[in-house]
Amino acid sequence: MVPPLYHAMRTDSALKFGWFFLFYLLHIGFCIFAAIAPPISFKGKSLTGILLAIDVLSGNALVGIFYLIGFGLFCLESVINIWVIQQVYMYFRGSGKAAEMRRDATRGAMRAAI
Repeated sequence: MVPPLYHAMRTDSALKFGWFFLFYLLHIGFCIFAAIAPPISFKGKSLTGILLAIDVLSGNALVGIFYLIGFGLFCLESVINIWVIQQVYMYFRGSGKAAEMRRDATRGAMRAAI
């Protein structure tokens, strides 16, 4: 399977860039969620976020330290992902694909209305 960014760059398609941005933003959202790890959906402490690290630190210090390391890595991944999406977006805007995507969306809306 071809990665979405590679496929968007290779085909130079505004639609492919749109799919990349959609799914990469979902990925960034998950990384931020995992860095925080609120005890909403994962009751079994399967994510290594800051809230769970603080909770585990009071019981077992060594495991708490591992959770803090996981929290740091999720934060690092989130920062790198934000930098990557900024770079791709700057390329996308500079290549004129943003205007093409806007025209395609308008054209599709007009077809749906008719």
